[in-house]
Amino acid sequence: MLEIRRLRAFYGQSQALYGLDFALSEGGIVTLLGANGAGKTTTLRALCGMVRFTGEIRFDGKPINGWATEDIVRLGIAHVPEARGTFVRMTVEENLRLG
Repeated sequence: MLEIRRLRAFYGQSQALYGLDFALSEGGIVTLLGANGAGKTTTLRALCGMVRFTGEIRFDGKPINGWATEDIVRLGIAHVPEARGTFVRMTVEENLRLG
């Protein structure tokens, strides 16, 4: 399970997320919807340790705050930006594993 509590993310001095809370169960499918600038990409970048954030991120009950991005990816948490050269003959899962 992935649990996010009071997630706030920052780009320099600018705050981009304001206290996001949610939990995801194993095997579920989740979609982030919102207008441009709503924080969808920033949320994913924070989960992967790619932007500065405060709050708590737990995976299987263990806090992963401060972990290196490559260690978070080893858990199976990854962000693949659009238009970044995915392989069309591979499944989404295969592309993520390759990344």
